[in-house]
Amino acid sequence: MVKVKTIITTDGEVDDMNSLIHLCLYLNEINLVGVVYTSSQYHFNGDGIHTLGEVTPNYRTSGLAGLERPRTKFGPDPDGKFLKAFRPFPMGWIEELWNGAYAKAYPFLSKNADGFPSPEELVKITKIGNIEFEGDVRFDTEGSNLIKKYLLDNDSQPLYLQSWGGVNTIVRALLSIYEEYRNTEMWIELRNKIVDKVRILGVNKGIGQDNSWLDNKILELYPGIKTLCPENLYGTYMGIVPMQPDIAAMFKANWMKKNIHNEKSALMDEYHLMKDGRKVEGEADVYQFGLHGILDFGFPNVPAQHFEQYDFIGEGDSNTYIPLLSFGLKGNENYRYPGLLGCLLAGDIEAGTPYNLQTGKFEKYNPFIKSYQEDWAARARWCYQEYSEANHAPVVEIKNTNITAKPLEHVAISADVFDPDYDEVKTVWEIYPQYNHYGGKANLLRVWEQTSLNTYFTVPDDAKAGDEFVLILRAQDVNETPMTTYGVLTIKVN
Repeated sequence: MVKVKTIITTDGEVDDMNSLIHLCLYLNEINLVGVVYTSSQYHFNGDGIHTLGEVTPNYRTSGLAGLERPRTKFGPDPDGKFLKAFRPFPMGWIEELWNGAYAKAYPFLSKNADGFPSPEELVKITKIGNIEFEGDVRFDTEGSNLIKKYLLDNDSQPLYLQSWGGVNTIVRALLSIYEEYRNTEMWIELRNKIVDKVRILGVNKGIGQDNSWLDNKILELYPGIKTLCPENLYGTYMGIVPMQPDIAAMFKANWMKKNIHNEKSALMDEYHLMKDGRKVEGEADVYQFGLHGILDFGFPNVPAQHFEQYDFIGEGDSNTYIPLLSFGLKGNENYRYPGLLGCLLAGDIEAGTPYNLQTGKFEKYNPFIKSYQEDWAARARWCYQEYSEANHAPVVEIKNTNITAKPLEHVAISADVFDPDYDEVKTVWEIYPQYNHYGGKANLLRVWEQTSLNTYFTVPDDAKAGDEFVLILRAQDVNETPMTTYGVLTIKVN
C-alpha cells in the first residue's frame, strides 16, 4: 500500500513537541517529506526590527493580557500590536530530537519494522518557515519553498499539509505560486492540480492559529481547496478531563510511567508530562506544565485543573496525523469510512453523534482510540527491545472487501488472521451504525457469529439500492502490550 505523503508545520509548543515525539514511533507508516517551523497566535520569534501590528494588523494573539491570572481581557490584546516576539519557541529542538533521542532509538525501531527514516534523512527535510510573527506571509522561506515544491510536482497522490501552529507558512507557499503563475496560460490548470491533491488538516472554517487563511482569501485564489477535520479528537488540552471511561486510566501517571516515561527509552523519556521537572525554553510561566502541573487558561467558565506528577499534558496536534495512520481501517483511502479518529470531515461539517457498542447508546465515543493507546505502549518498547522481545501487530486479510447483495440475502464473509509473534489473536466483527449508509429500521446489526472469521451477514429486508453496510473486523493479540489490526469490508445493496 502506498504511504500517505505529508508535511508538518509546527510552532513548537509543548503539545507539538509531544505530538512529534509520539509520531516518531509511526514514521515507518507515512511518507513524511517535510517538517517546518512556523509561527502562530501563541508563539512567534520576531525579527528584531518590526512589531506584530506592523506585520499583521489583523492578529489573534491575546498577548501579555492572556498570561494574567485571573484574566480580565479576552480576545486579541490591543497592546499585542507592540509585541516584537511572544512566547518564542526554541529553534533547533526538532533537529536535536532527530540527532539525539530518535537516533538512539532508530537502530531498534528499524529492527522491529521496515521503513523508519534515518536521523540524517529527517534533518534534511526539516526547514525554517515563516516564524517571525503571527500570520506572517511577507516572504518566501526554506519552509514555504519546501511546501511549494511538493505543491508544484507532478505527483497526483494526495498531499496532506498538517497545521500544528499557524497556517501562514502553508499560505505563503500558496501565495508564492499564485504570484508567480497567475498571469500565465498555465495558471488555471496548475491551480486545479493543486486543489485536487492538497488536503489541509488543522484549519476549520478557514481559521487555524492565525488569520492568514482568511486574510489572504485562499478560498478565492484556490476555489475548492480541501480542509479536513477528524470526527473525534485526541489528546487536546483539557481533553483528558472528560475522557471516555475505557481509556481514562491510560492518560494517568501510573500508565505513563509504566509504558512511556519509564527510563528505558531515551526517545519516550523526552515526552513531556505534568510536573516532570522540565522547563520549556521561551515559554511563559503559566504554561510551564512540567513545573507546576496546572492547566489554567483563565476562562471564567473553565476552572483550573490540577494534575498529578507524570499525568498526560496533551498533544492536540496529533489530530492531524492520527487520521493518516491505517491500522487496517479505510479512513485515509475513502472519507466515507472511519479511521482511528472516525471519519475525516470537510472543515465546515459538524460530526454526528457516534454509537457506543459498550452502552448501546448514541453518545460521544471513539471505538478505535483504545487500540491506538495500547499500540503506543507496544511501540514504545520497540525503542529498546529486539524483535524477538517485542510485540507486533496481527496481519488481517479480508477475503472479499467489496460485496454486492440484495435485501434479505445471507452474505458470506471471510478473513484470515496471522500473528507474526505467534500470539493468540482474538477477533470480533463490529458494525457501527454511524458508518453505514442505511436509513431502515434495523438498529442492532450483527453478523451471525461475531467472533468467527468465517460467518454471514443478513441484509435487512428494508434495505434499498445504494445502501451500504460497513463491517469491521477487530483482531487483537493476547499480549502484555496488545496490538490491534482492523479489516474492513463493505456490502452494497443492488
